[in-house]
Amino acid sequence: MSNVASNAEATIPNKRRLAFQWWWLIWLAAGISVFLCGAVLGLVSGGGAPGQTHWFSEILAPSFGGREHVTILALGVDDSEGRGLADTIIAAVVWPGTGDIAALSIPRDSRVYIPGLGNRRINEAHSFGGLPLMIETTEYLLGFPFDYYIEVNVPGLVKLVDAMGGVDIDVEKRMYYRDRAQDLLIDLQPGLQHLSGRQAVGYIRFRHDAMGDLGRIERQHEFLSIVAHGLLASDRLAHIPKLAETFVDTVTTNLTVRDMLALKNVLERAGPDGIRMATLPGHPRIIDDQSMLELDAREVQQAVDRILWGEGATIAVLNATQVSGLAARTASELKRRAYEVVEVGNADREADTTLILRHRGSSKAAQQLAAALGVGAVTSAPDPDSPADITVVLGRDMAEDAQ
Repeated sequence: MSNVASNAEATIPNKRRLAFQWWWLIWLAAGISVFLCGAVLGLVSGGGAPGQTHWFSEILAPSFGGREHVTILALGVDDSEGRGLADTIIAAVVWPGTGDIAALSIPRDSRVYIPGLGNRRINEAHSFGGLPLMIETTEYLLGFPFDYYIEVNVPGLVKLVDAMGGVDIDVEKRMYYRDRAQDLLIDLQPGLQHLSGRQAVGYIRFRHDAMGDLGRIERQHEFLSIVAHGLLASDRLAHIPKLAETFVDTVTTNLTVRDMLALKNVLERAGPDGIRMATLPGHPRIIDDQSMLELDAREVQQAVDRILWGEGATIAVLNATQVSGLAARTASELKRRAYEVVEVGNADREADTTLILRHRGSSKAAQQLAAALGVGAVTSAPDPDSPADITVVLGRDMAEDAQ
């Protein structure tokens, strides 16, 4: 695996769990495939229409060029304020044959090296150099190239919502904001209601609350998920021509129709719970009077290896002390570092020394885990029936360090 750039840095505290269910982007891609297939049928019925041979070649060609696995960069871009910032950045690896999907969400304010610009927030790469610079920056950070990209223009979804006939959203509170300079008026009452495209974009742009920009990001993710699911509803088929035309202005991708249909099938096979996903870990810092998340190159590489390439191990964390909540706190920290924790509980007996029991897999993963914890002796304990590859039994030495 390629090494992560040694000068990778980053920005912004992760106040709430940003490892959101990223698959709304995949559903959007699946939706595109449905509408483009509708366009194909329209070309066929028209007989001899321009591009007919091209469409047929796309459908008949093997998905993803027959590759065993593919890498995809998924972006949600908000240019409503004229800056073209990438609000949502997700790196994904898909194995079409096995149905496995892995995704790593990159916080938008992570401070990384942007080629030609130096160390800046990663979302600014799109603002300065568009999609090409965004791809180059993310490849430099993660250490591998992307085969495909999916870019969703968030404000462009306003037209899409109107083409769908609106969306039903449960507005969590009263939202009112006016900005005459931007010709923006947000005036929403709380409760479940049917929103037009203009109202929906107001919902996702509202940020004047306790959560600030983080609250806006969560609303944006919820909105996109609702739109993606709505696009696949059977009653939308009658609106395919209009929706397909709107998609041209909303989504940019190099995936073919065949690729997107295959992506939809992989997602359906995996299901939301079958996707291995995490948020890129980092450390809150104040840099140039701005709240940022500083990335550690080693932790980035480990997250890439564990989450995207499946080279890590599943972890069980057991408390072998009388310190209440020790296992839960340790598990939370491991998850923040992109470890996959599958079990948290109490050990059968107390222990003085923390043990790291390797049930299966390589010893490298267990040694890396010991280094991450700062304590613990690695011991081989083969157990094919264990729910985790590695079990961490927290002893009193861990409790003392936690105090």
